[in-house]
Amino acid sequence: MIYRPFEKQDIGAIRDILEFDLGYPCELPKLSCRVEEMMRRGNYQIFVACDGDSVVGFIGCVRYLAFELENEGMKIIALAVAKEYRRKGIGTMLLKTAEKWADKNSIDVILLNSGLPREEAHAFYESQGYCKKSYGFIKKVCRNSLLL
Repeated sequence: MIYRPFEKQDIGAIRDILEFDLGYPCELPKLSCRVEEMMRRGNYQIFVACDGDSVVGFIGCVRYLAFELENEGMKIIALAVAKEYRRKGIGTMLLKTAEKWADKNSIDVILLNSGLPREEAHAFYESQGYCKKSYGFIKKVCRNSLLL
C-alpha cells in the first residue's frame, strides 16, 4: 500500500468511495470543483491510499486558526476507505500520514467530528488516541445546500 498526497486524477476514485462506500450522493464535476478550490486556497491537504494504481482510501484536512491556539490547528474533514479494504490498517495509516504532516507543519492540535450513530468510528478514533471533547452542532442556513 502506498500513501501519498492527492493528485488531480484521484478525484474519480474519491467520488466513488464517497458515493458507493459511504452513501453520499456526489456529482463528479461538483466535487472536482470543490477539491480544486480547496487546493487553490492552500490550507487544505488530502492524502490517498493506493493499492497499485487504485485509490482505496483518502483523508482530507484543513489548517485553521483559533482564538485558543498559539499555532495552527488542523481539522480532519474526511476519512474514508473503500469497503473491501476496511479493517486492514489503511484508515490508521491515513491518520498517521496526516498526523505526521501536521507535526512537520507545527500544528498543535487535530480536531475531527464523527456523526453520533457512527459508534464504530468513535471507537476507532479513541483507539488512535483521540478523545471526545465536545458536541458538534449543525444548522442549515441555505435551502440549496447539501448536508452530508
